[in-house]
Amino acid sequence: MTIAWGSEGQSSDARPIDNAPAIGAAQAFSANSELQFRALEPVWRDLHARASNASPFRTWDFAAEWFRHFVQGKVGGATGRFEIVVAKERSGRVIGLLPMFEEKSLGADGLGLTLQPFGRTHSLESLTDEPVSLLRAGCEAAAVRALSQHLGRRMRAEKWDIAVVPGEWSGEATGWRSFRYSPRSESAALTRQVEAPLAIELPRTWETFLAGLTKSMRDNIAYYPRRLSREVGSWSLAIARSPREVEVATEQLIDLHRRRARAETGIPHHNHLVGEVEASFVRRWFRRAAARGEVSIGTVEARGEVVGVQAFVEMPGCVSVYYSGYDERYYRYSPLTVITAHLIRDAIQRRVTRVEFPPGQALWKARWGATASLARTEVSVYAVRGTALLRGLSRRLRLLARAA
Repeated sequence: MTIAWGSEGQSSDARPIDNAPAIGAAQAFSANSELQFRALEPVWRDLHARASNASPFRTWDFAAEWFRHFVQGKVGGATGRFEIVVAKERSGRVIGLLPMFEEKSLGADGLGLTLQPFGRTHSLESLTDEPVSLLRAGCEAAAVRALSQHLGRRMRAEKWDIAVVPGEWSGEATGWRSFRYSPRSESAALTRQVEAPLAIELPRTWETFLAGLTKSMRDNIAYYPRRLSREVGSWSLAIARSPREVEVATEQLIDLHRRRARAETGIPHHNHLVGEVEASFVRRWFRRAAARGEVSIGTVEARGEVVGVQAFVEMPGCVSVYYSGYDERYYRYSPLTVITAHLIRDAIQRRVTRVEFPPGQALWKARWGATASLARTEVSVYAVRGTALLRGLSRRLRLLARAA
């Protein structure tokens, strides 16, 4: 595969990716067309199959739609410019891949530019809690180092004030941080821990899983279906997996997710699907995922209408919990509990070994037994030129004013 772009997105002399510089000089590719970006697909899919941080939210299909909708669409503070960084070891093997886009810091003019990984942003709905990067298993530290050092060297020539590199798994979260300058004082790097997804390691049987839950949660799993039958009458639960089924269920998800955010009953929920761009992203990503058997959408129907919906995305051995929604009139029947219990039971029967929830502690995740066994590092590379430092002070003052 041949892929080479100049810093302004114009074609330059072709350089085969297999001959890109070795670790210590990771190659950076920049482009402004979807055609050029698509040339990375074979490398991406191969690395995802071998990455220690592989996730449904780091697949080629997810990244391609994120690029199309948010980077090319210049949503929020995105300028439309982007940088694909590829790290290779001396043998030529790709060990790290980091797609990044240029964003106005805090989404505002005059506060500098940040180079963000896809899926990490301060100015738009990211539709994921897992910034997009791929690190080959066994080579994580070398890949992160090469990516960070490469971006650090480019800080002087480019206009970026910050470049953010998702790091490797780091064991249990302790809140530690480290700070270092580059040898030539071109940049400074802050490494810190951030939250990773919470997870359940699934046992071999549903009965064993139930035994590990609290009594109140076991009672809830049994109670809500009975209450639906007793008070509502006939109801049904369906799992959409075929492309056509997923297409229909996706529209139900978009509608009920937005209705859940407007609900006045229960815990307030954020609306992630605020506009047509976000809805289009989910439609197109789910269409791709359904074609590969990588998405399941559970729905509860009562009195002739869908009243609850929960989406799950999959990769071999793992199911990840995604967005949901419900009709406020059926809140007291907890349709999402009914759906999630069914999907976990189904996952156990299919010999899936892990269920993942979004990062961040929350009671609803803890009730299912989800825990945070790992943390992830994140490297923020800062330009140290005077104008960048002044803008950094302005950003800090802006954040303090927001918090006040």
